[in-house]
Amino acid sequence: MAQEALLRLQGATNTVLADVSNPKAPRTLCGISGGSFQPQLVTQTMISWYATQGAPDRPGTSVIAILDLFTGTSTVAATWSGGGFLDGLHAWSPDRGFLAYVASDPSGVRLHVLSGGGDRVIATMGSVPARGVNPNEDDAYLAFSPDGAYIAFVQTFTGSGDQLQVRRIIDGSVAFSLSRGTMATWGSSGSRLYFRQPGSSLVQAWDSAAGVSQAFGQQLAWIRPRAGVGTETGLVFTVRDAAGTPHTWLYGHDGRSGGPLPNARSSGAWINSTTFFYVEEAACGANCGIGPAWQPDGKTFTFDIAQQAETASKISQVYGIWPRAGQL
Repeated sequence: MAQEALLRLQGATNTVLADVSNPKAPRTLCGISGGSFQPQLVTQTMISWYATQGAPDRPGTSVIAILDLFTGTSTVAATWSGGGFLDGLHAWSPDRGFLAYVASDPSGVRLHVLSGGGDRVIATMGSVPARGVNPNEDDAYLAFSPDGAYIAFVQTFTGSGDQLQVRRIIDGSVAFSLSRGTMATWGSSGSRLYFRQPGSSLVQAWDSAAGVSQAFGQQLAWIRPRAGVGTETGLVFTVRDAAGTPHTWLYGHDGRSGGPLPNARSSGAWINSTTFFYVEEAACGANCGIGPAWQPDGKTFTFDIAQQAETASKISQVYGIWPRAGQL
């Protein structure tokens, strides 16, 4: 099976669709012009992206558009009045039968699910108040479970409403929710959601069959975990120590094995079923500005879990992969 990814390469201004069967040497299949937008890879041949004419204080037309990369045909999948913070966050079900998206304006934040049966609002939350962002605790995550039965919306920004919500796709009803939740990811199969609460280092998991349990015996204040594709419960994530130094961790087998990898690395993102991409960070000293004490230095790497080996990479950013969880 082909393995593809939407990538930005070092020194490039445009996104490319690449064959990443050999992630050490991604092979460009086609280029995508259009500036700084962040596309998603919906299928092997289709991307989607969000654009708006609105702003947080001035609602305007927002859209999610899709483009067939090989025919050049583009269409609008959804349109609404928005432009606020979280507006346009969206996700596709593994079979592309459902599109979930967030509409945000000064009146509040709404979670929509769009399918052949119409466009439904399945959750409504308060508006997003103006405040700073803590990258170690704040996050926004919207994704379908690999089995396509649930949608998870986890965010720490709205003024009211549960921060963690898992809803059934069939009718939008709540399967599980928490008033506080952050840093979530679905596992690579079924419907098992990993998460923690802001300020906590206890990683938990909700399972559609077993309910909530502690995911790991170890306490880890993880940051932006991501599950691998085809590696069952292979999870890559960042943990920062008291000095802010980032450490990339790799865990598998329901948290029963794994640990930190060497060197100062962060922002792991899977490229294919055996390899993830991550970035090097360095202490920035007097050049930090208002940012943290450790920041990316421009060097990137891939890590092959089968060979347990790191390789310098030509990739600067990963936007999406195919197949995704649930598409194998």
